[in-house]
Amino acid sequence: MATDSTNPTDSTNASLNKDMTRFPLGAATALEDERTQLTLVRHYQVAPEVLWSMFTDPEKTIMWWAKVRGSIKTGSSFDLKWLNVKDEGHGIETDWWYGRVIEADEPRVLEISNSMHGRIRLELTDTEQGTQLVFSNAVEVPAEIALMSLAGWHVHLDHLQEALDGKSIYWQHWWDDFYPCWERVHALYTAV
Repeated sequence: MATDSTNPTDSTNASLNKDMTRFPLGAATALEDERTQLTLVRHYQVAPEVLWSMFTDPEKTIMWWAKVRGSIKTGSSFDLKWLNVKDEGHGIETDWWYGRVIEADEPRVLEISNSMHGRIRLELTDTEQGTQLVFSNAVEVPAEIALMSLAGWHVHLDHLQEALDGKSIYWQHWWDDFYPCWERVHALYTAV
């Protein structure tokens, strides 16, 4: 059972990975209409069903990504509430970002639209070592913001590895503990 990452027993992130270079960098590809396709490929040593639940089960998504609400059926609502904000949990709460499930083919494909992050698509493929995740996000933002978002997804997908190992992010300390990690990853993306 996952710990409640908004109030875990261990209220620090000391045991969590802070070196965000264990996974390769993703790519940002310019599309038409000022949209950018962000793509990251990751390999996780779990079955696709396990990885699927990490993106769809609210008890698991809160460990590494966001609060989620909704149903995982094509056409259903699927909303996100970010937790990695500076004052979240200290009297400042973020809004829910409304979304919809565009495609749900468990445990292979999940595509959602989101009011803040555009279209997010996950493709899960069995491999001999577990599952390959191809994560893509089509956003309509200026290029410099797209790279900020790409760095953010990079960090979240690193947090996913921690969650697969049974560790939860302590969100009230995310800003202090992981924002410097995000800055280092963002610098790598802007240097490319």
